[in-house]
Amino acid sequence: MSDLNTAAVAALQAQTRAQMATVMQKQQIDAERTVVSMIAQLVQAATPEGVGETVDVTA
Repeated sequence: MSDLNTAAVAALQAQTRAQMATVMQKQQIDAERTVVSMIAQLVQAATPEGVGETVDVTA
């Protein structure tokens, strides 16, 4: 019976570790999306109207 209990506890621990890893990955992705969104807003705000619409290939 002890081996069965040990196996059950080990399985639960592995499941908990996997769930925690998933939660941490989701939080990291959310943080990265927030940073990207902030950078995108700054870039759009810093670019004057009409800039970046055409490419000067003569340079």
